[in-house]
Amino acid sequence: MAGIGFELRKLFRKKSLFTNIRAYAYSSLVTIGPMLLCMVMVAVMQKLQSYVNMPFAQKELFLAGSQYAFIFSLLLTSGFVMLLSRYVADRLYEKKYEDLLPSLYGVMSICLLIGGVVGIAFLLRSPLSLTFKIAEYLLFMELIIIWLLTVYVSALKDYIRIVKSFFYGAIVTILSGVLLLKVLSIQEAYATIAAMDIGFLTTLILLMTHIEGYFLQGGTRYFHFLRYITKLPAVFAIGFISTLGIYVHNFIYWGSKMSITVGDTFRFSPSYDVPVFFAFLSVIPTMVIFVVSVETSFYEKFRSYYSVILGSGTIQDIARAKKEMNDVLLQELSFIMQIQLFFSLFAMAIGIKFLPNLGQTAEQIDSFNILVLGDCLYILMYIIVLLLLYFDDRKGALLTSSLFLIANLIATPIIITTGHHGLGLLISAAVAVGMAIMRLLYILKNIDYYTFCAQPLVVKENKTIFKKLMNRFRFNN
Repeated sequence: MAGIGFELRKLFRKKSLFTNIRAYAYSSLVTIGPMLLCMVMVAVMQKLQSYVNMPFAQKELFLAGSQYAFIFSLLLTSGFVMLLSRYVADRLYEKKYEDLLPSLYGVMSICLLIGGVVGIAFLLRSPLSLTFKIAEYLLFMELIIIWLLTVYVSALKDYIRIVKSFFYGAIVTILSGVLLLKVLSIQEAYATIAAMDIGFLTTLILLMTHIEGYFLQGGTRYFHFLRYITKLPAVFAIGFISTLGIYVHNFIYWGSKMSITVGDTFRFSPSYDVPVFFAFLSVIPTMVIFVVSVETSFYEKFRSYYSVILGSGTIQDIARAKKEMNDVLLQELSFIMQIQLFFSLFAMAIGIKFLPNLGQTAEQIDSFNILVLGDCLYILMYIIVLLLLYFDDRKGALLTSSLFLIANLIATPIIITTGHHGLGLLISAAVAVGMAIMRLLYILKNIDYYTFCAQPLVVKENKTIFKKLMNRFRFNN
């Protein structure tokens, strides 16, 4: 993530237990903070609903509404988030800090415009109350901003203030929920959604205030980042396709006989979606460990290899630096695989023990176990995709992400008929991770060729229609 690597490397150079804890805590916050916050909010609100005996129909409406807002806001912003991570990292490296804040305003205006139109079009046809529609719409729009802010939050250095922003948002959500559901006795789904609106708005305002106070003011290149779409279109596509791939099996189940329609608006499959939610929690630790591992151990060898090439190193120096880089990368990747396998097995054991207490059936627990293994392979695939992007292998990363999506689209409809729910994700992830590993080994074996020979001698300007429009409206200034 943009900017986080610089801070993690500073912390780990100090070689103390306290700084290591800070580094892992910071990595956890900027990588999974918003997602974890959303999951915690949903779980707490569900407990509060049970405490006040909210009607079952309203509970389902809340669950469906929050799930739709979460998934589709993530899908809408996923391509931009991947692209902005590259853009912000480049601006930080080049010390062009004045471009950062305008780019945030620019991407927010684009995503909020698209999301606003889509959200209104979706909710207009709904027979639900106006109060619920407004609360749902606000949640969707706030989550769009939150996902975009995560790119810029990773460049901030005030860890305590970032932690407080997320913590205060969670506390405000809980207090708002107690006020609306318990004190005011509003037994409606919109009250729970509204409580989340207030909590996310609190976090959003605190983070925006911090970002605006940290970055330089006065820049005017609001849409300068758009030139990266023509410069690196594959990066945008990878972000969107990899995110769509992890949710497309849900969409297929929503269109199957296992789905229900809530409030004549939201179609989802609770018997499948709930195990999916719990299974995905098993990959969170690996996401954190990967960021720390890559940005510290691997990055140093990665930088050394290219420093030797750009410097006055001999062929022997280059060969030695390459071997050290490859060895460290494979070692760290092996470590991450072992860690994820441990957490997957641990999650399966915990699920078998405690999920029945949460009302999960034997069939759902079987699905949960399969999905945990599928997510295990998926996160390994996603990590390798990010590593391929480190070596600028956009083609390999795009092919791997696309293969995962296509395999899911083919396997999941077939698996539904067999009753082995979740196996579609497992098969798709297995195929994709196999492809990813082969591609990474190929790149590592031929890294010298890609470094010295694969670059074009003459860079041709991309004359696409989009590029011409950008030049027309001076987005490249």
